[in-house]
Amino acid sequence: MQEGVEDIDRAKFLIQTKNIDPENIYEYDSLRVSELNIKSGKWSQIGEINATVTLQKIATGIGADFHVTFHVEYACMRCLCNFARDFDVTMRLDYIEGEDPYVKMENVELAAHDADRVYYHGPHIDLSVGIREAIILAQPITPICKQDCSGLCPICGANLNVKRCGCKVEKVGPFTPRSDATAK
Repeated sequence: MQEGVEDIDRAKFLIQTKNIDPENIYEYDSLRVSELNIKSGKWSQIGEINATVTLQKIATGIGADFHVTFHVEYACMRCLCNFARDFDVTMRLDYIEGEDPYVKMENVELAAHDADRVYYHGPHIDLSVGIREAIILAQPITPICKQDCSGLCPICGANLNVKRCGCKVEKVGPFTPRSDATAK
């Protein structure tokens, strides 16, 4: 990225805390992954990202309700076929001015409300934090094309969703396809 371009792109996510009215709505259309500082993921491609953020003052700081939609293309972890999925994610974060009380501690056990807090310093909050978290947290740990994906035959490599190969698989382990997938 060219020098200065990153700062211009980032500026649209910085909101001055003194200008927050009882309810402010910010809309971001056609965002790119690079604008949100998302380095990599299990996707082969992530499409257009759209986000609506509603801000309101709360007793402890600023409440932010995020609604993020996006399209992702993956390679299935079982059969290696490409597939796509649309996401529609909502998330709530509370922006609190001050120092994160847990930042210097080791082995901290967070309460449920602690996970939804973002601490900030200065006159701005950064809405890209919430948009980025909504995208990352929505990602499946193991992307699979369908729940009953049969995967690949460990002997001949056939995609068992397409063709039953008839190979005899004797050892059963975590990577062995379902038993009915290799049977004729």
